[in-house]
Amino acid sequence: MKSTRYIATALALAAAIAAADEKLTYNPRQVLKQPIRPITEPKIVSASDADIQDNELVIGLQLDGQARAWSINQLTGPRREIINDELAGTAIAATW
Repeated sequence: MKSTRYIATALALAAAIAAADEKLTYNPRQVLKQPIRPITEPKIVSASDADIQDNELVIGLQLDGQARAWSINQLTGPRREIINDELAGTAIAATW
């Protein structure tokens, strides 16, 4: 009796998954109503002049002797998830 119940449950689950797959389609225009605009000209300041707490998280990068850090708080504000920047002549997209 238990094996019949397991088979019936498995078949019902498989049918539900198949139905869900048919309904779900990817359309990049429907992911977000409005595109997220990246920060394209980030304000660059020295570490000593940065308005940042000692325990604040950052994404850091060192490249060819140059370093840059982007605050996670800057990347998690409303409608901000990407900072387009340049470091040592290399284009960088910082994202969180």
